[in-house]
Amino acid sequence: MQAVVCAIDQSDTTDDVVRVAQALATTLRGRLVLVHVAPPTEAPGVSAAPAGQERLREEELADARALLRDVAVRLDAGDAEQRAELGSPADRIVAIADDENAALLVIGSRGRGDMRSALLGSVSHGVLSKATCPVVIVPAGGASRFFT
Repeated sequence: MQAVVCAIDQSDTTDDVVRVAQALATTLRGRLVLVHVAPPTEAPGVSAAPAGQERLREEELADARALLRDVAVRLDAGDAEQRAELGSPADRIVAIADDENAALLVIGSRGRGDMRSALLGSVSHGVLSKATCPVVIVPAGGASRFFT
């Protein structure tokens, strides 16, 4: 069964991104895979010790899993697979899409980042430039136009 990988974050566009991904997964008769990749965090004094690094890593993963659960429940996507990871968001999202043999990758556009990616956002820009499958970028408010 084909996968539609949907990368989410904590932005205002998350609900729109998931709604579009759900509709595409239904249309393609595929499975929905919700993904959240948190960048690794380093805390001075804590991250120097291996045990501190591992504790911080587990806390970041727990937060990522909680975000995925909350979004899945709120948007009635409880049957979606959920993958929480740490790393470079663009690189990990592309790797997950490849691992899932995704038919589509759906991501939001936050419009943050440096000047070269001011319109898309740095993660969206990175995903778009590295993805090996089609990418759907959902801008803020984009779901309302998708469902008209």
